[in-house]
Formats: sequence, structure tokens, C-alpha cells
Amino acid sequence: MRTKSAAAWAVAVLMLGAAVGGCAEQSDRGPSGSGAKHTKSLREPEDKPDSRVVEDDDDHTVLELSDGRQVSLRFTRRGLEAQHRDASGDAWSASKTVYETSTKPCSSIRAKAYRDTVWLATGFGTYCSDGEEPEEVIAAVATGDLSSWTTKPTKSYIYWPKARISDGGTRVDFVHPSSLQTTTLTWRKGSGFAEVVTEHKPIHPWFVGRWRATDGSQQLTVHQVEPGRWARVVIESLTGPRCKGSVIVTGSSQYNLSMSNFKLDQGTRTVNCPPEELKYNFDVKSSDGPLRLRSIGNHPKTVLTYERAG
Repeated sequence: MRTKSAAAWAVAVLMLGAAVGGCAEQSDRGPSGSGAKHTKSLREPEDKPDSRVVEDDDDHTVLELSDGRQVSLRFTRRGLEAQHRDASGDAWSASKTVYETSTKPCSSIRAKAYRDTVWLATGFGTYCSDGEEPEEVIAAVATGDLSSWTTKPTKSYIYWPKARISDGGTRVDFVHPSSLQTTTLTWRKGSGFAEVVTEHKPIHPWFVGRWRATDGSQQLTVHQVEPGRWARVVIESLTGPRCKGSVIVTGSSQYNLSMSNFKLDQGTRTVNCPPEELKYNFDVKSSDGPLRLRSIGNHPKTVLTYERAG
């Protein structure tokens, strides 16, 4: 039977070439974050793919470009191979290895093109044709006379379900979005593939700033996401044994933050430093607070209440 992860892979491959929504960026004004707004990053207009698929099955795809040339992509025992031919329908070129592997392919090949730029994404895995996740995932681009391909293997869980092309076909962005982050692999003509970049989703600006527990026991400093880093909360005890550390937080909703991966920097762990990650989250309903530490469940209870401290 196909697993849930395999279904996700199938949907991802079928969506190759679709446009992806803008990634959110954050801004805030002062510790309270009361003037903070989520803004969408601006990017150049995308170029709409102008190719069409003329043959397609589990192991073989033929793509026709806007100028009539055709590209044949085929899984073999050696991996993934490509051929091309002119619009006149002359003989196919010699096979060119796009990606060499002895691992079995996962599913059919999906590819698109704009003018003379062709891109694809696919995966390989011992049991992925039976429903398991791929062990190897690749993105690849060919341009010009299509005689050579630039290929980028990536982590198996990054499926590249979407791709967008811009700058007249000289840039392709392979995109893997999720509810908490967007991962992008960019190819540029002349320089090839860059390193994978992950943009974390900002938390709501109401949380950002410094907070002090009304019982005087501890202080929180909530930091917004930074390039390549999750949002985090620094927890510091104000009474009793010394405890200072930080925990990653993600916005499960506009009003709630979930916690994970607490790191102790000073002292020793104490009560609520840190709160148990699977039992509590942070809650705020307005820019001025209060912020609350609340239990998770059908009948949540407030454990600590915090007020802004500058």
C-alpha cells in the first residue's frame, strides 16, 4: 500500500512547474512589535512555460519546445538519460546521462521548458515505486543546444514540487513550501546551481519583544526569525536557581507559539525553564499582551502570565 509520504511525493512531482506564492518577510518597530506588519517579498514576473508533453509514461517523457525541438527523458538501469532532436524530426542525438545511479526510479518524469531552457525534478529509491519515500532527489536544467545538463542532488525529503522560471529563462527556482518554511534551490545561466536556501515563516509580531512574568519568576525575550534561523525565545530566571537558555518557537497559529529544542546556556533547568515542549505553548491576543504560558489540550490552563517589559 502507498504510504502517506508517498502520496505527498506523487502530488509534489505532478505539481512541478507551478508558480509558488511569495515568501513572507517580517518587519517590526520597537520591542512591542505593535507597528510590525508582514510584507510579501517582491520578485520579477515569472515566465510561463511554453512547452508541451507529447509522450509520457512511467519511465519515459518526451517534451516539445516552443521552437519545435524535442527532448526525450528516460529512466534506464544507469539512472536518467536524455536525448534531443531538431524540429525537422531528424534522428535523436546520442544518449546523455543526466543523473547516474543504480537506485530504482520512483515515478514518471515530469519536465517543462521556456524557450530553450528545460528543467526537471525527479527521485529514486529502492522501494519508492511501492510507496516509500525516495532516497535520492534531483533537480536538473539544460539550455541552448541541450547537449549538456546541470544536475543537483538534494536531500530525499525535499521533493521540489514547484518550479518557477524568470529573467527570460535564465533563472529557475525549484521550491519546496511548507506551513513553517520555504526551501528554494536556484539555478542561474552562467553560474549553475546555488546552495539550497531555507526561509522560515515569521512569527506574529505581537510576540516579539521582552516580557516579564507577573509573579516575578522569569523573563522572556522573543526574537523574530533571522536569515537561516528560526524564531526563538530566551528564557531567564529572575528568582531562585539560575537558569538561562533559548528555545525555538514556531507559529502554530496567529495567536500561539509551539516550542522545540531548548538549549541551556547558564545554570540548571528549573520549573518552567524550559516549559515542557509537548505540554505547553505561548499565547498572546493583542500587541500589548498579556502573553501567557498555557497548557495544551481540550481545557487549557494558564500557568504563567507575562507583561511587556520595554
